[in-house]
Amino acid sequence: MQLWKYLYNTIWLAFFACVLVPRWMGAYAGFPVHALLGLFLLVITVTNARKLAALPVPDRLKRISKVTMGFAIFQLVTGLVLGALRHLAPDLPVVAPILHGMHIVIALAILAQTSSVATAYDMWEEKEFQE
Repeated sequence: MQLWKYLYNTIWLAFFACVLVPRWMGAYAGFPVHALLGLFLLVITVTNARKLAALPVPDRLKRISKVTMGFAIFQLVTGLVLGALRHLAPDLPVVAPILHGMHIVIALAILAQTSSVATAYDMWEEKEFQE
């Protein structure tokens, strides 16, 4: 598959993982599917960053893809901690809501960053940056 397809599919994967799947599938099935999609999102962001690093693309694309990869790693850690807190200490008053808020903000950042990288790479590949 061509890299631009991976980049655009990353947007959809991030969208389904952070916005739709937990709502559609409920608490019982939604969280495991959410976790699997999140893990797959981590793998694909690492793959995208490595592929972009090997190409002569603008440095901005390489930086954004590395930051997105870092966000995906952070999401994995916060998601695991949040899941553990919800199972082991569901009545903890402050930590879980703060982690949940961070998890949502970073998810939206991943969605925005993947959109940015995909669009910019597509424009670069089509030579739209050149005059």
